[in-house]
Amino acid sequence: MNWHKYYQAPLTLESLLGNFYGQKEFLLAIADSGARKLLEVGTGSGAMSIFFSWLGFEVAAVDIDPQVITKAKREAERFNGRVEFAVADALHLPYPNNSFDLIFHQGLLEHFLDEDIHKLLAEQLRCAPKVILSVPNCWYPRRDFGNERLMSKARWEAILTPFKIIRSEYYAPKRFPRPWLWRKPIQYLAVIEKLPVPLEI
Repeated sequence: MNWHKYYQAPLTLESLLGNFYGQKEFLLAIADSGARKLLEVGTGSGAMSIFFSWLGFEVAAVDIDPQVITKAKREAERFNGRVEFAVADALHLPYPNNSFDLIFHQGLLEHFLDEDIHKLLAEQLRCAPKVILSVPNCWYPRRDFGNERLMSKARWEAILTPFKIIRSEYYAPKRFPRPWLWRKPIQYLAVIEKLPVPLEI
């Protein structure tokens, strides 16, 4: 499956509201960060970028798939979102250093190996001083796309050791039909910055 096929269904107001509610801790972390200029890497449907544009943020969004960007632009037009969309490789973002206050993404990094995650985050921290990320975790009930690495908070913290971890937590409790998985949080959220460069003596 290609990503543009995964996102081919049109957004509806019901799906938007459901997604926003399910991601409320993540969205609040971004909204309360003090940032005003945002970049979403891996825009997907465009829903989150559209949401932050409604709140008055200056928002840009990138994806490597031109058809994903075309679809996201169409959704932004339908829902009156103001987002600057662009086709771009996340390993080589087409922006100068510190172009944004904050970079965010949901459901992106679980598709990459550790080394590539480090490269992606280092490139993002070139373009912004802070990154807020969210991924489905080890309690997420399925692999939506098929190649997701569904990992624990401890495993993500180990992967993120090259960076300064400001916040690290599970969120989005979900009810499961089995009693031993009654209300497990199915998402992981982290806020990271660059590690300070040691002073030369």
